[in-house]
Amino acid sequence: MQAGTALFTSELRVICAGVDVFAEALRRQSVPVQALDWRPPAGGQLELSDILTAIYSDGELCARINAANAETLRRIGHANPQIVDVAPAHEALGLAGRTLLHAGPPIEWPRMCGPQRRAVLGAIQFEGWAESDAAATAMVESQQVRLRPNHSYGAVGPMTGLISPSMPLLIARDERSGSYGFSTFNEGRGNTLWFGLYDQGTFERLRWIRDRLGPAFRAALGRHGPLSVFEIVAQGLQMGDECHARSAACTALLLKRLVAPMLEAGVAPQLVAEVARYIDGNNHAFLNLTMAAVKATMDAAHGLPYSTIVTAMARNGVDFMLRVGGLEADWALAPVAPLDEAVYYTGYSVADASGDIGDSAIIETCGLGGMAIAGAPTLAPFVGGRLADQFAALETLANITLGQHPRFSLPTMDGQHTPLGIDLRRVVETRSVPFITTGVLHEHSPTVGQIGTGIARAPLAAFDRALVALAHDWGIPTALPLPAELVRIDRSP
Repeated sequence: MQAGTALFTSELRVICAGVDVFAEALRRQSVPVQALDWRPPAGGQLELSDILTAIYSDGELCARINAANAETLRRIGHANPQIVDVAPAHEALGLAGRTLLHAGPPIEWPRMCGPQRRAVLGAIQFEGWAESDAAATAMVESQQVRLRPNHSYGAVGPMTGLISPSMPLLIARDERSGSYGFSTFNEGRGNTLWFGLYDQGTFERLRWIRDRLGPAFRAALGRHGPLSVFEIVAQGLQMGDECHARSAACTALLLKRLVAPMLEAGVAPQLVAEVARYIDGNNHAFLNLTMAAVKATMDAAHGLPYSTIVTAMARNGVDFMLRVGGLEADWALAPVAPLDEAVYYTGYSVADASGDIGDSAIIETCGLGGMAIAGAPTLAPFVGGRLADQFAALETLANITLGQHPRFSLPTMDGQHTPLGIDLRRVVETRSVPFITTGVLHEHSPTVGQIGTGIARAPLAAFDRALVALAHDWGIPTALPLPAELVRIDRSP
């Protein structure tokens, strides 16, 4: 009785977990309340919760998952991808005939977003297959041109991601595993195919990249030897890059590495000057090296049975696709999320924007980009405007990852290493998704390219569908059918 009396006469202290309306009612009565940020697992979706419960309650299955995830993290953390050569796409990839590669999932011509359609037409004319927009369009519509996703050839491309047969590719090889990754050279700003724009200046630049930059870079590699991408990335992170939306420091370090080897290899001084001006005028020059290196890294880490770690994300402006280590060649699809968190240039808004686009989202799966945003103070407006907002964003990402990258640390956070290993289970359970630092392209204009920059969030539906697909593979009973939104992308022409 005395205990009961003490309960009603002592100061009331309340902890509220769940619906905030209960806490708010007490606050209005001046009662101190400690609210817990708690939500039902999987957003209260019972079928998904049942899958998670079945996974976590099966000791043998958990042991297999933990072992696979540990090995996946080890492979990522110990990778040493290097740019080893430059070669035209028809040689490097075996890109035969009138085949064009593009960013993101497979997509039919009528469903393509505006920038990607324009980039396809521009690439056709660059290759000399047609001399006008009308003729190029007729070729695509009559299926005289074959359109394939970059990932089907082991390649990646930023934004529209167009790769055509004569374009020179950066060839990355992971020294540890022997896995390869490929990407084009970055075109820079202005009227460029990666922004979905083209004119005669675009074709002149592409020809210069093909005929001048590619051979000069290859000569420099022959003199310098393989170029360790992650060594430069690790330095760039200490200088304000996050290596996706911002690669200014890495680009400067690249220029420093290239000039002497080019001269020593006998590259004409005038061409060395041209290359130096190209790199100096394009802070995204290093982006494509990062992408090729990350592709080689994540391919080496992919395909371990029972792995729940995300090994790639890609978008084409319409659809988003997600690859999880244990799903082998199957990717989960979902519509891209609206770009309503981007910072738009004056005069533009989300109403003008194409959907989220590019293969570059693979960078976030390797502990860079959004996973390193707290190391790039200039990108603070993407997540609220303050450095403290960047720290908070990184803490949220740490809740859906399983480890930290051993080579990538952030000086702004006292050397803390970047989150690594996006775990499918944690995303589905917490309903917290990774975000991607990215640019925004105009959907309709043939003369306006980038109209903003910021973050794009991966669509939750893709993660849910991937979990259901794993449940079917693992024989976990579920009322949910195998998702129809799965696409198989084998790495073969």
